[in-house]
Amino acid sequence: MAFEFAGRTIATDAEGYLEHRADWSPELRDALAQSMGLTLTAEHLTVIATVQRYYDEYETTPPMRGLIKLLRQEGHAELADSVKLAVLFPDGAAKSAAKLAGLPKPIKCI
Repeated sequence: MAFEFAGRTIATDAEGYLEHRADWSPELRDALAQSMGLTLTAEHLTVIATVQRYYDEYETTPPMRGLIKLLRQEGHAELADSVKLAVLFPDGAAKSAAKLAGLPKPIKCI
C-alpha cells in the first residue's frame, strides 16, 4: 500500500506501518495521528520518542511491560501505567506508538 504525503509516495504495509523508516518525519507523524483520530500531546510525544530510542538500541519495539518499565526508568512515572497508556492510545500503546514512530508493527501484536 502507499499514500501521498508532502509530494512523496509513502509505502506502508497493509496495516499502515511505514515500509521505510527514512520516510518518517514529525509532520508525517502528525498526519498519521490525525488519521488515527489522535491529537498528540507532550505525553504522546514522550511515549513515541521512548519507543524510537528502544528500537534504535534493540532493533525491535518494546513489549507493553517493557515500555512501562522503560518509561518509569526514564523518569516518566506518570506515563508508566497500562491504563494511562490505554487512554493515550486507545488502539493499543505498543502498536500505535510504533506506527507513529515510523517503526514496523510490533512482533507480538495481534
